[in-house]
Amino acid sequence: MRLDWSESPLSASRPGPGARIAARVHSPRLKPSRLAAFAAAIAMSSAAFGGTATAASSPLVVPTDYPTIQAAIDAADPGDTIRVRAGTYTEQIVITKDLQIRGAGMDATVIRAPAALAPGQLPFATIVEIYGGAAVSMSRLTVAGPGAVCGAVDENGDPVRLLRAGVQVHEAHLDFGHAAVRDIHNTPMAQCRNTGAGIAVLDLAPGAPTASANIHHAEVTDYGAVGVIARGAGSSANVTHSLVAGPGHEGGVPTTGINLNGGAVGSIAHNTVSGNICPDGMPEDCGPDFFSQTQHAGIVAGGAGPGTVVTHNRVIGNMVGLLLLESDEISHNVAIDNDFFGILLAGVDTGQFTLEHERVQGGGGGIWVVPLVDMTVNLKKVKLSDLSGPAVEVLECVGASATVIGGPEPVAGVCPF
Repeated sequence: MRLDWSESPLSASRPGPGARIAARVHSPRLKPSRLAAFAAAIAMSSAAFGGTATAASSPLVVPTDYPTIQAAIDAADPGDTIRVRAGTYTEQIVITKDLQIRGAGMDATVIRAPAALAPGQLPFATIVEIYGGAAVSMSRLTVAGPGAVCGAVDENGDPVRLLRAGVQVHEAHLDFGHAAVRDIHNTPMAQCRNTGAGIAVLDLAPGAPTASANIHHAEVTDYGAVGVIARGAGSSANVTHSLVAGPGHEGGVPTTGINLNGGAVGSIAHNTVSGNICPDGMPEDCGPDFFSQTQHAGIVAGGAGPGTVVTHNRVIGNMVGLLLLESDEISHNVAIDNDFFGILLAGVDTGQFTLEHERVQGGGGGIWVVPLVDMTVNLKKVKLSDLSGPAVEVLECVGASATVIGGPEPVAGVCPF
């Protein structure tokens, strides 16, 4: 599934004074004498304010100027723009300076994983690694796997390095827009430890510099573990207007779409997230037991204090649509045909939840409430329909209780112990 995103500049804004003067200078109504007067005025203004007239540096073009993207990165100065023409570039790239990297279009410019992967600054293999305090913008391109066979060895009998992530950000910031990450998994797709993240935004250790990302108008598809993950207190990921699609039941691996955990926060809004399930026959990994198994979900977030908003998303065909801890806002989401429950709420901090204008349609149950602390759940204009399971179920198993205000009368779940 592709979303036909409209092409718009990453930083469209109102033209500044210089741009407006330039537009007047090039107007056909101005005579040469007026042009000279304008030029003199601009020069005087620049001198008066201590400015100097400097031309912006020209973009570095791949492969016209440099044969590889990494060669252009190495040659660039901080703040430069690198333009990458259409084509497939089989390489890993490392970025430690402020840069803009722009391709010729999503799926037209492709950065593909090499057959033999090298470790990055961390002891993991990624296609794109960003660190060192860099602020990087990537747009109009695709980062793509797949990686090697899980458990494969090379000619020397050593384990082949596996593909950890498509894009990994630590101690840095990434703006990723009108771009894609695809096929970040092993070949064939299999569940391998510490592999298969589309975009990973990681705080490496307590007290270390944090990481952040702004992911918008993007597509993250067919990953082996998680589409977008942000982890660590102080780290953040805003994911908006994007498609995050796991491999579904056909992939045979458990996946999660968007996951903010370990203290990470962010806004998750206006996305479509689908195909993140628990395969049959994997009870050691996932299943319906909240206390001993994992519930994989389209969106996992909350519980890290202020800073998390989940709104206007569509979660379709996942094991659980939304798995949420306490969040600033939960509103206007639509959960359709999710296998287990449309929404799972787990109270771990204040226990206060308000759901507004939520809709759960089809699939298993509607809303599953699991209090690990005493919870109050306010349901405001929530619609639940065409469900095969309970509309609202409360699972009180650890001495905490939940009060649900509004909506259907909750049923009591059965504790597994």
